[in-house]
Amino acid sequence: MRRMKTKPDRAKPARAVPLSRTRATASTPTSPPEVQKKEKKPSRTRHHRESPDVRRKALIQATMRSIAKYGYAGTTIGRICVEAQVSRGLINHHFGTKEELIRQSYMELCEEWAFQTRDTLLENDRDPEEKLRAMIRVSFGPSVFKQDHLGIWVGFWSVIGKSPSLKKLNRELYKQDRDTYQQAFEEIAAKRGKRIDSRRAAIALGALMDGLWLEWCLDPKGFTPEEAEAACLDLVTRTFA
Repeated sequence: MRRMKTKPDRAKPARAVPLSRTRATASTPTSPPEVQKKEKKPSRTRHHRESPDVRRKALIQATMRSIAKYGYAGTTIGRICVEAQVSRGLINHHFGTKEELIRQSYMELCEEWAFQTRDTLLENDRDPEEKLRAMIRVSFGPSVFKQDHLGIWVGFWSVIGKSPSLKKLNRELYKQDRDTYQQAFEEIAAKRGKRIDSRRAAIALGALMDGLWLEWCLDPKGFTPEEAEAACLDLVTRTFA
């Protein structure tokens, strides 16, 4: 919102006030001049401009909520504007196109998940098997494994095949996740003195986790988060059996 610049008040000649606009009557006399001077006008509310980063974040969050509610097809620029309470011009200013807004929203969603596991990955001295188990626990923990959050993921997944930019981004992010799991399997194998196909194990674990997310989003009563976590941990155990 643009802030209106105010000009200094200039002295104006006094104007006669029509009688129809006066509230004075014989029974309700007007206040004396000295009292009128002391009356203060109501202060105007000041609108503080938000930073570009704050506005971009708000638009991205509004896009995620819209996708969770209406899916990709139903997530129009108009609905995003209503959700974020902004004008269309603000979206064009910060993102240019709806496609770019969707792409950056998906990236933000993936970064939020990565943030949940970042501390675990940075602990280099941690036992590799415990590190992998910790990443699995986070994926099915209360901060990630919840209906509205998974609904956003499913909304994005439904359109990845139709969007070249999202498909490219998803391929890059999927490779990062797979490489992370593969490295964990390799470290566990080296510690146990076993030979495994770490790439295949990483693919299997990633597919199982994504499948459980999707299935639970469709039917939360089908299984509990604890059962989903246990299924993934069983896969890790069988890999080294």
